[in-house]
Amino acid sequence: MRIFTATILLLFLGISAIAQDKNQKTLENEIRKIKNKPAWGIKYDKFDDVTAVYLGGYNITKNTGGIIKGLDGRRYEMFIGFTFSGETLKESPKEFVLSIALSPNRAYPNDEGTNMRSDLKLIADKDRFTFDLSGNDPILSKLLIGVVTSKFKISRDEYEKISKASSISLKLGSIESELNQKQIELFSQVLELSNIKK
Repeated sequence: MRIFTATILLLFLGISAIAQDKNQKTLENEIRKIKNKPAWGIKYDKFDDVTAVYLGGYNITKNTGGIIKGLDGRRYEMFIGFTFSGETLKESPKEFVLSIALSPNRAYPNDEGTNMRSDLKLIADKDRFTFDLSGNDPILSKLLIGVVTSKFKISRDEYEKISKASSISLKLGSIESELNQKQIELFSQVLELSNIKK
């Protein structure tokens, strides 16, 4: 009887460990449950065997009661997400991505994408962060055809601090923005989506 019980217990633990992994369908279902869900996309790149998850599409240059400087008639939209190897999320990611998409992508003499080539400065409550530009975001560019993108990598420790903030300000080149509540909540929503329960 003891061997039977031990076997059942091990089988249950094995099944529950597998059940904690998140495939694309599971991630999609979790995203659909998010209140006031933003635009989102999940893209698997079979050549690099990497899946990227993005939520956002929030215009950080739209005046939502904050102080906005550097408006030039273009939209700078914020997307937050993470990537993982393969098609199934098996462990919580150690790094997150904040990407900015510039639209419309039309020619501007002398300054095309000047803001997009800058480092990102962010203040979360009283904590200050600077994130180096990691180049363009090729996966997001495939999801958003016809836009210029910039990608900034954020470590999990930094990201967790940011996700707990009640106020977030960011600066990208001449663009300064005070994020609204919906935009701030996006950080904690993406963190929850990335978690694998052990």
